Amino acid sequence: MTSTYEGLSSQKSLEIKTKSIETTLVPLVTQISTLVNFKEKPRSSLTTNEKTLNAINRVGEAVHMAVERFVSVGESIGNENPEIKSDLIDACREARTSGEAIKRITCVEYDNFGKPVCVTDRHSMVQAARGLLSAVTRVLLLADMVVVKQIISTKKKV
Repeated sequence: MTSTYEGLSSQKSLEIKTKSIETTLVPLVTQISTLVNFKEKPRSSLTTNEKTLNAINRVGEAVHMAVERFVSVGESIGNENPEIKSDLIDACREARTSGEAIKRITCVEYDNFGKPVCVTDRHSMVQAARGLLSAVTRVLLLADMVVVKQIISTKKKV
């Protein structure tokens, strides 16, 4: 089974391979789509109101907090399974970095007159979103592999 884990770590583009992963990613994709769509529409600091920016900031913060909870579970799975620990910790680190980037990108900043401004571009948001989705998918695949291994082990005992 170790060769399967090693093969996964070398893959750069992953497909969603199981229904459980797809189901888990849907809420995250929805939140990230909201952020990317906001960044896609051209806005000036004069037309973007504080309420909208605060809402986007809250979504960014929610994504960051969800990623932190997710990563802590992933790291504990890695600590319990030495054969995938390295790959899982790497994937968790990537997810955490991307979650922090999304939080930073959605942060509300103010100009010299105290008006809220949106200073990041769509490209930055898309890059952070891609990194996050890729890392989360890797964590989920590795966790699914652990479950499959446990099922096979239990089956052999029966």
